[in-house]
Amino acid sequence: MSGPGPENYTVLDQSSPNAARVLTAVLGGKDYYSNDRVIAETLTRSKIAPAITESRRFARRAVGYLIDHHQVTQFVELGCGFPHPPNIHDIAAERTDTARTLYIDNDRLVAVHARALMTAQTVYTAEIDLTDTTAVLDAITAQFDMSAPIALCLSGTAELIDDAPAIVAALTHALPAGMWLVLTHVTADIHGHHIDSAARTLRAAGIDYYPRTYDDIAAMLTGYHLHTPGLVAPHQWRPELLGSSRYDQATEPLHPAVWDLAAYAAIGQRHRAERRTQFGCAGDS
Repeated sequence: MSGPGPENYTVLDQSSPNAARVLTAVLGGKDYYSNDRVIAETLTRSKIAPAITESRRFARRAVGYLIDHHQVTQFVELGCGFPHPPNIHDIAAERTDTARTLYIDNDRLVAVHARALMTAQTVYTAEIDLTDTTAVLDAITAQFDMSAPIALCLSGTAELIDDAPAIVAALTHALPAGMWLVLTHVTADIHGHHIDSAARTLRAAGIDYYPRTYDDIAAMLTGYHLHTPGLVAPHQWRPELLGSSRYDQATEPLHPAVWDLAAYAAIGQRHRAERRTQFGCAGDS
């Protein structure tokens, strides 16, 4: 029997730096090539590296918080990147065996890795461009119970998308009231020279990167009640929760010299009222 024709093969371009591979290199992962490592090494010497690292730690902490305090068991990671334990489903599985996780990314190689390495029955993967919000919504509704709480996780991804605010707004309006948003975003408000330089390095490598201001990021959270302490640096969001997971034991604590992180983070729940209300921070009801 003859094999599939050449037209059925997809050629993956590995000759240029790739956003997912560069970020996994910065985070200490292993799925990258030499051209990605060169970019990552430049970023590691910059103030952007601790912002990326602490943003990821926050996202994992946020998943545990939502399970422990709000019984959320359905998670969607938008722009998941290469698997790098602990992943969201690892954190969830540590706490409950009923959690389900949907990973969405537009990178075909990322999707291949995700399907190969994250094989639990409660883990799903979809290869979708996040700008196609209709396809994103279709994937979510196909896998999840829309009458139960859902958390969208957007960490380390919005900076890579020019129209990320429009994407968040579209998903916010389409998904049920009561949904959750876990958001982190690198900013040039702090260490602006370092962050702008890092963004130029990425753009020169063909990777779009858009640090946003506090006001820009706050606007992305319009329509959400933010849980205390609101929109803050990632390491300032409930640091007392660090150590509550076995995964924290293998993570080096943040050095005091980089406490002024160039990133913001928040957990918000969409207002249950249909009308939009003023952006603000809510208590932990």
